[in-house]
Amino acid sequence: MNGADDSLARELSDLLGRADPMPPAVLEAGRAALGWRRLDAELAELLEDSAMASAEPALARGAEASVRSVTFGTGRSAIDLDVDARGEGRTLRGQVSPPVQATIEVQRQDGTTLASVRADTFGRFVIELESPGTIRLRLSGEPRLGTIETAWITV
Repeated sequence: MNGADDSLARELSDLLGRADPMPPAVLEAGRAALGWRRLDAELAELLEDSAMASAEPALARGAEASVRSVTFGTGRSAIDLDVDARGEGRTLRGQVSPPVQATIEVQRQDGTTLASVRADTFGRFVIELESPGTIRLRLSGEPRLGTIETAWITV
């Protein structure tokens, strides 16, 4: 490209930026994708999500409580997670298979840790979140497991 082409490309970019700016959620998702995990962590891919199976969430215990079931997996393990939405709060009930007593952290896209718990001998855990948002789980502290980070989901 020559100087005139560069100038035209900058003008078009500026015009499009003003006419149709990039939504903040798209920018956040892009940043999270670039820094999605640490090199020492194995990615647990999203295998199933009941929110994608139908337009309506599954209801349990009355009309106010919707429960979403999510499954993540690696070649060696699975993480089953039920997300119970009540108002602004979220309760995450999960189980790691095969069972391990790993530390489970809930992380935000900006890298902050919202909560941290230890799974019991059966690999079960419960985490209370005060508000919805985009999160991932990081499992660590168990030599057999290594370190695992799930794909990002919005709860």
